[in-house]
Amino acid sequence: MMMRAFNINMLPEGDFDFIVHLFDRILLGSTTDTKVYNDLCLALERDELLEGHFFDRKMEIYASRVNGQLMVYEPIVVGSGKTDGKDQIVIPRCYELEHAPYNDGGSNRPKYRRLFVRELIDFMDDLAYVKCAMLYRLEKEGA
Repeated sequence: MMMRAFNINMLPEGDFDFIVHLFDRILLGSTTDTKVYNDLCLALERDELLEGHFFDRKMEIYASRVNGQLMVYEPIVVGSGKTDGKDQIVIPRCYELEHAPYNDGGSNRPKYRRLFVRELIDFMDDLAYVKCAMLYRLEKEGA
């Protein structure tokens, strides 16, 4: 898998969700949440990310720290099930998110309640396996 140095211009265009691990905490949110997004921008400016997942329903950008430098991998793209005219098996999954310090919506409730993921299934001989998984979107509590 090819890697290159991270640049903020590599992030998805428009609104996107993110899960990032900083040196001192976890950020979970969306560009539509001004406070958390500003925290993300400040952390990027200060070079405080250990790793990050940035996703917008079309692709996921994954970045991690390698030998002290933030590197980005090739984007993960899992479509709706058809690519270049050939059918693919895509399994949507949904994970419940717990209330935590990084996911606090007040009143002892989580701000985000679900994380949606898409898994691309492939086959080796007659054995199915998950070729790749793409973070798809965060769902807010009450949505």
